[in-house]
Amino acid sequence: MSAQRQASGLGININISPPDQLKSSCASMELLNQDDAMLRFPVDDITAPFTSCELHIPKENATIMVALGVFSPPDPTKTPRIHGAIIPPGYVSVSVDRVNKGFSDLALDIPGGDGEKTLGEAEKTFILWRKRYIIIPGVSSPPPLPQLPDNRCGQK
Repeated sequence: MSAQRQASGLGININISPPDQLKSSCASMELLNQDDAMLRFPVDDITAPFTSCELHIPKENATIMVALGVFSPPDPTKTPRIHGAIIPPGYVSVSVDRVNKGFSDLALDIPGGDGEKTLGEAEKTFILWRKRYIIIPGVSSPPPLPQLPDNRCGQK
């Protein structure tokens, strides 16, 4: 049944789906790929404080490094926080040491504690970065998410 129905002969579109509902028959797979909270990444296994890391962003089917930083693992006996706020699942606090040329204007997912909105403004401060896009030099990355066969989600 369609999420949009046309009222009988009046040409009026009525949306019968909640506004935040994904429209795809593959909606549950889209959520799986976006939600990193239940996944484990190399940064989760770091125990040494002041570990050098690379901050990446997605680009096509890969990632590119946009900055160098430092990561220190949170205290496992406490709720992880940054600037007094609880760190959301899938993110960790990192210190941005150096922003690569051309990425100073990159918008942050979550503004910094002093209102930093771009990566350039966050240089020499602590910000939140998605675990998925933190690379620890010398540590292997997790395997990619499994791909479903093409016949799933109605594709043939």
